[in-house]
Amino acid sequence: MQEEQRAEFDATGSASTVALDCLTCGVCCRTGHDGRILIPPEDLVYWRRIGRSDVAQRIQPGHFGLDAFATHPDGSCVHLGTTSSPHACQIYEIRGTTCRDFERGSRQCLEFRRDFGVDAPVVTL
Repeated sequence: MQEEQRAEFDATGSASTVALDCLTCGVCCRTGHDGRILIPPEDLVYWRRIGRSDVAQRIQPGHFGLDAFATHPDGSCVHLGTTSSPHACQIYEIRGTTCRDFERGSRQCLEFRRDFGVDAPVVTL
């Protein structure tokens, strides 16, 4: 997984680069305590079609009448964490649409990072 760099500007107009690496964060996968990590019906059909009913069964009620990924008591997705990294996804290659569409460095990403107290390293340009 590549590290993304995002230019930001402070009040003086000076630019800095914020380096974001999902494998040192994983915060977006820790926000599902109330059914926020949604699963569209097509994903459930796909997982069953490829023989991964186990993924399709680890769900909970989500927002808007959709299903969502099941979570641990701390709100983290049941698929978060591998032997190589606590922030890696166990089903990364077949992860859901919501996860694939989530943009590293997006406003929501940065908001989650701020809410969880995760600071990105900053390099002044």
